[in-house]
Amino acid sequence: MLSDGMLGNKAILLALSSLTTGNLNSKIQKTTRPFTMKDVLPSTHEYIVPPLTKEQQQEQANKQLLAFLATRPGSEAYLKE
Repeated sequence: MLSDGMLGNKAILLALSSLTTGNLNSKIQKTTRPFTMKDVLPSTHEYIVPPLTKEQQQEQANKQLLAFLATRPGSEAYLKE
């Protein structure tokens, strides 16, 4: 059997991270922040999930800010897309 290199490693890392995070998240309290792949396998996170571009980072920051502002009661009248 031949090794398929990066594709095989990526598949193994995805399977390992999903099993590990699922196992850890099943044992934590509901009020705590869940584990993510970045928490469990930080050195391989950039290998699997490429970093965001500047535009994508700005768009994500804008969406997070809008989501935060939307939690304020009565904010629907002021938020327009």
